[in-house]
Amino acid sequence: QRINLKDLILNIEKYGKKTKDCWEINIPKYKILGDGEVKEKLNIKCLEASQNAIEKVKKAGGEIIIKK
Repeated sequence: QRINLKDLILNIEKYGKKTKDCWEINIPKYKILGDGEVKEKLNIKCLEASQNAIEKVKKAGGEIIIKK
């Protein structure tokens, strides 16, 4: 399955939980695509991610962890 950053952010409460300073998102069966803007710190665990998505999340202070 694939999801764009904009769709992930629109439905962020469905996919993740808010911690003190960021959103923790665990979607191990998804590939994250880079369409959308990231303004909040996101820590995402996923199956795959596009380079564009990784760069946008890092720029906002978060990270994408790819499951191996």
